[in-house]
Amino acid sequence: METRFEFKDFTKVFALGIILYSIFISLFAAFPQISGFTDSLHPTLSFIFSYCIQVLILFLPLYLFVIRKYQANFADFGFQKLSIAKLIAYVLSTYIFYFIFTAAISTYLYTNKVELPGYQGQESHLPLFGTDVIGYIGAIFFVVLLAPILEEIFFRGFVYRILAKTWSVWFGSIVSAILFALFHFEFQSFIPLLILGLLLNFNYQRTGSLWTSICFHSMNNAIALSMEFYLYNHPDFLNELVKPLGLL
Repeated sequence: METRFEFKDFTKVFALGIILYSIFISLFAAFPQISGFTDSLHPTLSFIFSYCIQVLILFLPLYLFVIRKYQANFADFGFQKLSIAKLIAYVLSTYIFYFIFTAAISTYLYTNKVELPGYQGQESHLPLFGTDVIGYIGAIFFVVLLAPILEEIFFRGFVYRILAKTWSVWFGSIVSAILFALFHFEFQSFIPLLILGLLLNFNYQRTGSLWTSICFHSMNNAIALSMEFYLYNHPDFLNELVKPLGLL
C-alpha cells in the first residue's frame, strides 16, 4: 500500500489546519453575532454552516500541500477496485466483531456500575439537525453518506497511509486512530471512537481499498442513527429492555 505522500506533507497540512482552526475560534469569539445568526437558523442549516468550516479546515490545507502538489487523483487516496464479495465480507465481519466487543465492555461496565472515563455514549445527532423532516433528511445525508466519505479520504487515505509508511503499521494505526477520535471533539466517547478508528484502519490495510472503510463507517453511522431515531420515538424502550435483566 504505497503512497507518494510524505511525512512533511502531513506536518504542513496539520500545521495549517491548526492555524485555520485558531483563526475561526478567534473570529467567533470576536464576533458573537455570527453564533447568534447561526443559532437563529434551522438546526440543519446551522449544522451545514459549521460543517463547511470543518471541511475547509481539513481540505484546504490538503488541497494546497498535497492535491495540488502531486496532482493527486482518487487512486492516490486509496480508491481501488474491490470485489463486492470481499467488501461485504470484511465490512460485516469487522462490524460483528466491533458490536460484540463494545457490547461486552458496555455490559460489564453497566452491570458493575463502573464509570470508565472516555467510554460514554456519543452525543445524539438529532439535536444538531432537528426532529422534523428536514432534520431527518439532513442527518441521513451528512451522517450516513457525506461524513464517512470525507473522513475516510482524510484519515485513512491521507493520514493513515503516511503514518504507516513513516513508522510501523501498528504505530501508524494507533496514532491515526487517536487523531480520528480527537477530531470528533467528543472526549466522553474517546475510547469507542479510538476502537472504531483502529478497525477502519484494519479494514483499509487488509483490503487496500478505501471503499471498505467507507462502507464500514457508513454502515456504523447508519445503524447508530437508526437507533437514535427509534429511541427518540420510543423513549421508554431502554427501560423496558433492561427490566427483565434485573439491571434497574
